Amino acid sequence: MTIASPTTVVYNPADPIRSAAALVNHQLDQLRLGEHWVQTGTQGRSPIVSRQIPPGHGWCRAIGLHQALWPATSDLCVEVDWYPDHDIPPSEQDEHWQTRLAVVTAGLESLGYAVRTPGPRRTPGVDRYQPLIAARLPVGATLAPSPADGWDHLEVHPTYKWPERDPSWRLHKVLGDSHLESYVSRTLETHHWPPYSTGAWMVMWTGGRTASADEWHSAIARVRRVLRIAGYGLLDHRRPWNPAVDQRPYVIAYLREVPQ
Repeated sequence: MTIASPTTVVYNPADPIRSAAALVNHQLDQLRLGEHWVQTGTQGRSPIVSRQIPPGHGWCRAIGLHQALWPATSDLCVEVDWYPDHDIPPSEQDEHWQTRLAVVTAGLESLGYAVRTPGPRRTPGVDRYQPLIAARLPVGATLAPSPADGWDHLEVHPTYKWPERDPSWRLHKVLGDSHLESYVSRTLETHHWPPYSTGAWMVMWTGGRTASADEWHSAIARVRRVLRIAGYGLLDHRRPWNPAVDQRPYVIAYLREVPQ
Protein backbone atom coordinates (compact mmCIF):
# COMPACT_ATOMS: atom_id res chain seq x y z
CA MET A 1 0.00 0.00 0.00
CA THR A 2 1.36 3.39 -0.98
CA ILE A 3 1.31 6.01 1.75
CA ALA A 4 -1.25 8.67 0.97
CA SER A 5 0.24 12.11 0.38
CA PRO A 6 -1.67 15.36 0.82
CA THR A 7 -3.90 16.12 -2.14
CA THR A 8 -2.94 19.79 -1.94
CA VAL A 9 0.41 21.24 -0.88
CA VAL A 10 0.60 25.02 -0.95
CA TYR A 11 3.69 27.20 -1.05
CA ASN A 12 3.68 29.78 1.73
CA PRO A 13 5.88 32.84 0.95
CA ALA A 14 6.00 33.63 4.67
CA ASP A 15 7.74 30.29 5.28
CA PRO A 16 9.64 29.82 2.01
CA ILE A 17 12.26 27.25 3.00
CA ARG A 18 10.01 24.58 4.48
CA SER A 19 6.95 25.12 2.31
CA ALA A 20 8.92 25.22 -0.97
CA ALA A 21 10.61 21.90 -0.16
CA ALA A 22 7.27 20.35 0.81
CA LEU A 23 5.67 21.51 -2.44
CA VAL A 24 8.45 20.30 -4.73
CA ASN A 25 8.76 16.96 -2.92
CA HIS A 26 5.02 16.46 -3.41
CA GLN A 27 5.40 17.24 -7.09
CA LEU A 28 8.39 14.91 -7.45
CA ASP A 29 6.36 12.11 -5.92
CA GLN A 30 3.56 12.78 -8.40
CA LEU A 31 6.11 12.49 -11.23
CA ARG A 32 7.39 9.22 -9.70
CA LEU A 33 10.83 10.79 -9.30
CA GLY A 34 10.84 11.16 -5.52
CA GLU A 35 11.50 8.76 -2.68
CA HIS A 36 8.24 6.78 -3.15
CA TRP A 37 7.61 5.46 0.35
CA VAL A 38 5.33 2.42 0.55
CA GLN A 39 3.66 0.92 3.59
CA THR A 40 4.67 -2.73 3.90
CA GLY A 41 2.97 -3.56 7.21
CA THR A 42 2.11 -2.31 10.68
CA GLN A 43 3.56 -2.55 14.14
CA GLY A 44 0.83 -1.85 16.60
CA ARG A 45 -0.77 1.32 15.31
CA SER A 46 2.37 2.49 13.53
CA PRO A 47 2.92 1.82 9.82
CA ILE A 48 6.06 0.05 8.63
CA VAL A 49 7.34 1.75 5.50
CA SER A 50 9.95 0.98 2.88
CA ARG A 51 11.32 3.03 0.03
CA GLN A 52 10.33 1.35 -3.23
CA ILE A 53 12.21 2.70 -6.24
CA PRO A 54 12.19 1.09 -9.70
CA PRO A 55 15.60 -0.39 -10.58
CA GLY A 56 17.73 1.87 -12.74
CA HIS A 57 15.93 5.07 -11.78
CA GLY A 58 17.66 6.51 -8.76
CA TRP A 59 15.64 8.97 -6.73
CA CYS A 60 15.61 12.62 -5.73
CA ARG A 61 14.34 14.89 -3.00
CA ALA A 62 13.97 18.63 -2.56
CA ILE A 63 15.54 20.41 0.37
CA GLY A 64 15.00 24.00 1.47
CA LEU A 65 17.43 26.65 0.35
CA HIS A 66 18.17 29.92 2.16
CA GLN A 67 16.89 32.85 0.16
CA ALA A 68 20.29 34.52 -0.15
CA LEU A 69 21.22 31.59 -2.42
CA TRP A 70 18.19 31.92 -4.69
CA PRO A 71 18.74 33.13 -8.26
CA ALA A 72 17.75 36.76 -8.80
CA THR A 73 14.03 37.36 -9.55
CA SER A 74 12.95 33.86 -8.38
CA ASP A 75 9.97 33.69 -6.04
CA LEU A 76 10.50 30.03 -5.07
CA CYS A 77 13.67 27.98 -5.11
CA VAL A 78 14.86 24.63 -3.77
CA GLU A 79 17.81 22.33 -4.11
CA VAL A 80 16.90 18.98 -5.65
CA ASP A 81 19.41 16.24 -4.89
CA TRP A 82 19.40 13.26 -7.24
CA TYR A 83 20.87 9.97 -6.03
CA PRO A 84 21.85 7.35 -8.62
CA ASP A 85 21.02 3.66 -8.48
CA HIS A 86 24.16 2.18 -6.93
CA ASP A 87 23.48 -1.23 -8.47
CA ILE A 88 24.28 0.11 -11.93
CA PRO A 89 27.49 -1.57 -13.25
CA PRO A 90 30.52 0.73 -13.47
CA SER A 91 30.55 0.55 -17.26
CA GLU A 92 27.01 1.96 -17.40
CA GLN A 93 27.23 4.62 -14.69
CA ASP A 94 28.03 7.55 -16.99
CA GLU A 95 25.03 6.84 -19.19
CA HIS A 96 22.79 6.24 -16.16
CA TRP A 97 23.90 9.55 -14.60
CA GLN A 98 23.30 11.57 -17.76
CA THR A 99 20.06 9.86 -18.77
CA ARG A 100 18.31 10.02 -15.42
CA LEU A 101 19.44 13.58 -14.70
CA ALA A 102 17.92 14.56 -18.05
CA VAL A 103 14.65 12.90 -16.97
CA VAL A 104 14.65 14.71 -13.61
CA THR A 105 15.47 18.03 -15.26
CA ALA A 106 12.72 17.57 -17.85
CA GLY A 107 10.26 16.68 -15.10
CA LEU A 108 11.06 19.82 -13.12
CA GLU A 109 10.88 21.95 -16.25
CA SER A 110 7.46 20.46 -17.07
CA LEU A 111 6.28 21.90 -13.74
CA GLY A 112 7.52 25.35 -14.71
CA TYR A 113 10.85 25.40 -12.90
CA ALA A 114 14.08 26.70 -14.36
CA VAL A 115 16.86 24.21 -13.55
CA ARG A 116 20.57 24.79 -13.07
CA THR A 117 23.41 22.36 -12.30
CA PRO A 118 25.58 24.23 -9.79
CA GLY A 119 29.14 23.97 -8.58
CA PRO A 120 32.12 21.84 -9.62
CA ARG A 121 31.52 18.87 -11.92
CA ARG A 122 30.58 15.66 -10.13
CA THR A 123 31.78 12.26 -11.28
CA PRO A 124 29.56 9.17 -11.58
CA GLY A 125 30.83 6.34 -9.42
CA VAL A 126 32.74 8.78 -7.21
CA ASP A 127 30.21 11.32 -5.93
CA ARG A 128 27.13 10.23 -4.01
CA TYR A 129 24.65 12.60 -5.61
CA GLN A 130 24.11 15.48 -8.04
CA PRO A 131 22.53 18.68 -6.72
CA LEU A 132 20.26 20.75 -8.96
CA ILE A 133 18.81 24.20 -8.32
CA ALA A 134 15.14 24.49 -9.30
CA ALA A 135 13.68 27.99 -9.33
CA ARG A 136 10.30 29.44 -10.19
CA LEU A 137 10.68 32.68 -12.14
CA PRO A 138 8.25 35.39 -13.24
CA VAL A 139 6.64 34.85 -16.63
CA GLY A 140 9.13 35.66 -19.39
CA ALA A 141 12.17 35.62 -17.09
CA THR A 142 15.11 33.24 -17.50
CA LEU A 143 18.03 32.22 -15.32
CA ALA A 144 21.17 34.22 -15.90
CA PRO A 145 23.73 31.88 -17.49
CA SER A 146 26.44 30.50 -15.23
CA PRO A 147 30.02 30.86 -16.44
CA ALA A 148 31.21 27.55 -17.88
CA ASP A 149 34.52 27.75 -16.01
CA GLY A 150 33.21 29.29 -12.79
CA TRP A 151 33.98 26.23 -10.65
CA ASP A 152 36.83 24.60 -12.61
CA HIS A 153 39.30 25.59 -9.88
CA LEU A 154 37.35 23.65 -7.22
CA GLU A 155 37.08 20.08 -6.08
CA VAL A 156 33.65 18.94 -4.91
CA HIS A 157 35.18 18.57 -1.44
CA PRO A 158 38.21 20.88 -1.26
CA THR A 159 41.28 19.70 0.61
CA TYR A 160 44.14 21.87 1.82
CA LYS A 161 47.74 20.70 2.21
CA TRP A 162 50.58 22.64 3.76
CA PRO A 163 51.46 25.39 3.01
CA GLU A 164 47.86 25.98 1.90
CA ARG A 165 45.37 26.96 4.59
CA ASP A 166 41.64 26.49 4.74
CA PRO A 167 40.36 30.05 4.17
CA SER A 168 37.99 29.67 7.13
CA TRP A 169 40.85 30.77 9.39
CA ARG A 170 40.71 34.25 7.87
CA LEU A 171 36.99 34.65 8.52
CA HIS A 172 37.38 33.53 12.13
CA LYS A 173 40.18 36.05 12.58
CA VAL A 174 38.11 38.88 11.09
CA LEU A 175 35.23 38.16 13.45
CA GLY A 176 37.54 37.78 16.44
CA ASP A 177 39.56 40.93 15.73
CA SER A 178 36.29 42.88 15.46
CA HIS A 179 35.05 41.45 18.78
CA LEU A 180 31.97 39.99 17.12
CA GLU A 181 31.56 37.21 19.66
CA SER A 182 27.85 36.46 19.11
CA TYR A 183 28.41 35.23 15.57
CA VAL A 184 29.15 31.76 14.21
CA SER A 185 30.03 30.65 10.70
CA ARG A 186 29.40 27.52 8.67
CA THR A 187 31.26 26.63 5.48
CA LEU A 188 28.85 26.10 2.60
CA GLU A 189 29.09 23.14 0.26
CA THR A 190 30.88 24.06 -2.94
CA HIS A 191 27.77 23.88 -5.12
CA HIS A 192 26.51 26.92 -3.19
CA TRP A 193 29.67 28.96 -3.79
CA PRO A 194 29.40 31.85 -6.25
CA PRO A 195 31.43 31.35 -9.44
CA TYR A 196 35.20 31.89 -9.15
CA SER A 197 35.01 32.06 -5.35
CA THR A 198 37.58 30.37 -3.12
CA GLY A 199 35.36 30.03 -0.08
CA ALA A 200 31.81 30.76 1.05
CA TRP A 201 30.23 30.77 4.50
CA MET A 202 26.96 31.43 6.22
CA VAL A 203 27.64 33.89 9.04
CA MET A 204 24.88 33.78 11.65
CA TRP A 205 24.02 35.88 14.68
CA THR A 206 23.32 33.92 17.86
CA GLY A 207 22.02 36.81 19.93
CA GLY A 208 19.09 35.00 21.50
CA ARG A 209 15.65 33.64 20.80
CA THR A 210 13.83 36.62 22.32
CA ALA A 211 15.45 39.25 20.10
CA SER A 212 13.21 41.39 17.93
CA ALA A 213 13.31 41.68 14.14
CA ASP A 214 14.94 45.11 14.56
CA GLU A 215 17.69 43.58 16.67
CA TRP A 216 18.20 40.90 14.01
CA HIS A 217 18.50 43.60 11.35
CA SER A 218 21.01 45.60 13.42
CA ALA A 219 23.12 42.52 14.16
CA ILE A 220 23.42 41.62 10.48
CA ALA A 221 24.08 45.22 9.46
CA ARG A 222 26.95 45.26 11.98
CA VAL A 223 28.65 42.12 10.66
CA ARG A 224 28.03 43.15 7.03
CA ARG A 225 30.06 46.33 7.57
CA VAL A 226 32.96 44.38 9.05
CA LEU A 227 32.95 41.75 6.31
CA ARG A 228 32.66 44.29 3.50
CA ILE A 229 35.66 46.25 4.83
CA ALA A 230 37.61 42.97 5.09
CA GLY A 231 37.07 42.31 1.37
CA TYR A 232 34.28 39.74 1.38
CA GLY A 233 31.50 39.63 -1.16
CA LEU A 234 28.05 39.32 0.41
CA LEU A 235 24.72 37.72 -0.43
CA ASP A 236 21.74 38.87 1.59
CA HIS A 237 18.45 37.45 2.79
CA ARG A 238 15.69 38.64 0.48
CA ARG A 239 12.79 39.56 2.75
CA PRO A 240 12.26 41.14 6.19
CA TRP A 241 13.42 38.93 9.05
CA ASN A 242 10.65 37.11 10.90
CA PRO A 243 11.84 35.62 14.23
CA ALA A 244 8.64 33.55 14.37
CA VAL A 245 9.63 31.66 11.21
CA ASP A 246 13.36 32.18 10.56
CA GLN A 247 15.77 30.23 12.71
CA ARG A 248 18.38 32.97 13.01
CA PRO A 249 19.58 35.92 10.91
CA TYR A 250 22.50 35.39 8.57
CA VAL A 251 24.52 36.75 5.69
CA ILE A 252 26.48 34.76 3.07
CA ALA A 253 30.14 35.84 2.85
CA TYR A 254 32.48 34.70 0.09
CA LEU A 255 36.02 35.24 -1.17
CA ARG A 256 37.29 35.46 -4.73
CA GLU A 257 40.99 35.16 -4.17
CA VAL A 258 43.56 32.44 -3.65
CA PRO A 259 43.86 31.64 0.10
CA GLN A 260 47.31 32.30 1.57
